[in-house]
Amino acid sequence: MKVLLVKPEFKNVFTKLSLIRTEPLELEYLSAVCGRKNADARICDLTVSGKSLKSVIKSFKPDIVAFTANFVHIRAVGKYAAAVRKYAPSALTVVGGPHAEVMPEDFYIEGLDVIIHSGGFRPFEDILEASREDLRDIKGICYFDGKEWRKNERQIFDVSALPFPDREHFYANIKKYKYVTMKSCAILKASYSCPHSCNYCFSTLLNGGKYLCREPENVVDEIKNIKCDNIWIVDDTFYVDKTKLDKFIGLIGEAGIRKKFSLYFRADFIAANPEYMKKLAGIGVTMCAVGLEVIDDEVLEKYNKDSSVGIILRALEVLKESGITCIGLFMIDIDADRSYFKKLYEFIRKHELYLSTISILTPMPGTEQFEKYKDRIVTQDYRKWDFVHLTITPTKMSRFTFYKEFYKLYVKLAMLIMRKRILSFSYIRAAVAASFDYWFEVLKGIFRREK
Repeated sequence: MKVLLVKPEFKNVFTKLSLIRTEPLELEYLSAVCGRKNADARICDLTVSGKSLKSVIKSFKPDIVAFTANFVHIRAVGKYAAAVRKYAPSALTVVGGPHAEVMPEDFYIEGLDVIIHSGGFRPFEDILEASREDLRDIKGICYFDGKEWRKNERQIFDVSALPFPDREHFYANIKKYKYVTMKSCAILKASYSCPHSCNYCFSTLLNGGKYLCREPENVVDEIKNIKCDNIWIVDDTFYVDKTKLDKFIGLIGEAGIRKKFSLYFRADFIAANPEYMKKLAGIGVTMCAVGLEVIDDEVLEKYNKDSSVGIILRALEVLKESGITCIGLFMIDIDADRSYFKKLYEFIRKHELYLSTISILTPMPGTEQFEKYKDRIVTQDYRKWDFVHLTITPTKMSRFTFYKEFYKLYVKLAMLIMRKRILSFSYIRAAVAASFDYWFEVLKGIFRREK
């Protein structure tokens, strides 16, 4: 059996900057599952591949084509599924990923056969052994029976049953995958879902809201086998259980592992646990992404963030004392006024958060924020739900003014990065080009009706 595993391409201002390009970890898990079942798997990462999906399908002749997808990929998956139908008409088409798990109905589109909505990678393993008639018995999927879509019951995700990902594709393309200043960077996932309840966050909905962690021994064993000096741990927040965190730190030290790590933590954890941040720095953690979101106590409370500006300031102090670079993840609230953009820039400059990212509040389907703002949504085009487009109407300025202030903020940050010589000139050149492309697209969107 031949299985083609596809990561869709998506472009926006951030992808054009090429600061982050992640290995297709979810597909590498599927490839490992295929290996256990003696299936011939091939990964087609369209974000780095020089080949078209059409040419890969025609040459490989797959029996199954599986896509990993998020909400911004829905249209692309429909186009890809049509290509499979044309060039490999008998192939079974499958889609999975965060959006398929929470909102599988959004993938009820022509050309797809199966949607994995729960159970992690176990349903895919079952699919490899099943005939089309057997699909009705597989838990954790939706399937098209030829006339209509049917949704089977959920399947429990057994995180302990995960194989180590098959990184053959990553090693063959290692120079193409990076994370900010980490050139050639692998990614690793130690947990699923999130233990917190921020009302704007999609991650809290994954796995039915049940937070699961891999055991530290298992995670460290995987790290030992990763042939890359840089590892980005992509959990929404790293171990919050201090027993597990202590174990992880101890095992890395005992194994004599000398790698550089980047990971995520919440500001409140960092502020309350300076000793752990120093220990993490001691085992190679050089960067920590922190969801600072906004520098406004009232808005933080509105987001159910369980944080405050005071906590944020303490967290930044702790990271600086530990020698860990903070990557601030900020979000412009839809009710912000013009002065807030200047206030945020001054905050970033004062605290030297040069590698920060800034997004626009985007109410993800299924979240409390979506219910709150659904009557103000201005587009149903999920390609615009990439956190740099307005999907809801701002209250204190026009859409044009909002975009102008957002654009100005990013240009000022690019100039700041250039003055500090943090990133190469090629980044600055890409930033300028991307900014013009982005602003042109914004103007088109403003002056024509959104669809």
